Amino acid sequence: MRRFLLSVLLIGTVQLAKAQANGSYMKEYNRNSLTILLVDGVKYSSDLKSAMNTVTVPEKFDNNMLAKRILPPASSSDEVRMKLESMDIPKDIFSKWFSRTDDGRFNMSVIHERGLYNATDADVHEASATKRGLDKLQDAGEKLIKQSYVMVICYGDIKTMNQIYDEIDARNRNISKTFGTKFTPVDRDRNGYRGEVAGFLFRLSNVSEVMNDFYSNMWIFDDDEPETVAAKRQKFNDAQFHLSYVTSVTATVEASQSNYVPQKSRQELFDILLNSSVEMLVNGFENKVEQWKVRTTLYSTFPLRAKIGTKENLHIEDRYFVYEYQMDKNGQVEPKRRGVIRAKRVINNSYVADGGGNDNLRQTTSKFYQIAGHKLEPGMFLEQANDYGMGVSVGYAAGALSGAYLSLEGLVGQYVGLTQAKAILAGHVGGGNFDMKQAPSWMRKGAEDDFFCLFFGGEFAVSKGFFITRNLSLSGHLGLAVEWAQPTDEHVMKNIDDGLIYGMFGLVGAQAAVNIKYNWQIVGGLNYYAEVGNASITKENSESGKDLGVAYSDIFEGRAGANINVGLRIQF
Repeated sequence: MRRFLLSVLLIGTVQLAKAQANGSYMKEYNRNSLTILLVDGVKYSSDLKSAMNTVTVPEKFDNNMLAKRILPPASSSDEVRMKLESMDIPKDIFSKWFSRTDDGRFNMSVIHERGLYNATDADVHEASATKRGLDKLQDAGEKLIKQSYVMVICYGDIKTMNQIYDEIDARNRNISKTFGTKFTPVDRDRNGYRGEVAGFLFRLSNVSEVMNDFYSNMWIFDDDEPETVAAKRQKFNDAQFHLSYVTSVTATVEASQSNYVPQKSRQELFDILLNSSVEMLVNGFENKVEQWKVRTTLYSTFPLRAKIGTKENLHIEDRYFVYEYQMDKNGQVEPKRRGVIRAKRVINNSYVADGGGNDNLRQTTSKFYQIAGHKLEPGMFLEQANDYGMGVSVGYAAGALSGAYLSLEGLVGQYVGLTQAKAILAGHVGGGNFDMKQAPSWMRKGAEDDFFCLFFGGEFAVSKGFFITRNLSLSGHLGLAVEWAQPTDEHVMKNIDDGLIYGMFGLVGAQAAVNIKYNWQIVGGLNYYAEVGNASITKENSESGKDLGVAYSDIFEGRAGANINVGLRIQF
């Protein structure tokens, strides 16, 4: 049994090296471990230090959190690294891997556990058919430990929402003064905190040097003489462990809440701020550090399935690129991207593989759907390719609420459990000549028979889409829209006290999208806008104005009803 467990450990830890030897360096993925520390000496330091007790290491990493979690003030990566080493953080991480006790003894329990957790069912089957001895133990431990990372969080200036509102008001006040317009204070409807955060990433660097004599000169055996025990203990205490700088990322993070809901405490907001920072920094590092990207084989098609899940921190709508190895004209084998997929159903695989997981694919594989590319085949491999799940569309709509439009959409499948579920925020601008015959006579008093009106508006909608083919999707959406009209005739503007005429609409529509690249699409659709209530006048510093007693489309003919639209969407 001991040899079997070690075999499983070895299989799980040498997969990457074996893949490299076969020329398929992107085929396999092994778990990394993560230690998180916070730089002290910043604003709200005491709140942040308390929040460090709640920090959560993402499930795709082995948890190497230490009792030491606060780093003295530092700014540059070199300064941070030197402070980490002076605090013996790399040595403490090494000690955690080997479960070092207070009397200086080590054991293999953590390495065994993590090696088995890293192994797949296929690894277990392979290990059960091999014979590997204790002479491989050192190599296995070394490979695991080398994947130990340290992430250090350093905050810049953290501001309250009131401070941010003050800055916005000051900026708007200057703009109003410059252009001679009336200043309107921003609505202060949220409270909380926002700040800039930087993350420094390091990796254990001299593991090989230490491992050369770790087992023979530092490992304490039960039959060692007291003098030998003391010498080995001192040998480990004197050993130098170092870190190498990997990279850094920055982000803006916020923990705020509406003033009109039950309020979280100050500490709860800082707990959210810190854990949101960890999530955003990890996402940034995943885009920059190859070893952090989850990689696995495409297990099957129709539907697309792969043996990853919660253990790899997979969520609905997470994006992956699918690659195939192809030979170029020089005979070199290189990976070529063949498609883009997103997670549709995520399985819970947060357990130790036992080799029996090939029977029920619904329980052992996560399900994906394809959003771009060519036909995919089992045996191709997929690689994590984080994106923001956002899209920007620009185009033109003809008919109701016609004009140029800009829309921003975001995938919300991770939160609602539906693929291609989106929230959409859009705006449009247009114009045209209107005689406004149906408008109240007092509004048209003294005006020309017809004149130009500028229109601008916005809408919010939710949609659900489906990919009909690999490169064609259809979606339907529901929402609300509002449009404001600003006549250019000075008499009309005087009659409405320089206000704006506006109308409200219910929205229903459908859209088709065709890929021209994996993240570029030609989009076209049909919308129908049904008026809600009468047209009204809104005035400056007034949320609502006078009800005009007639529909918006009676004043501006053709602004309600159906429209068709076409545009370009870029996804990022």
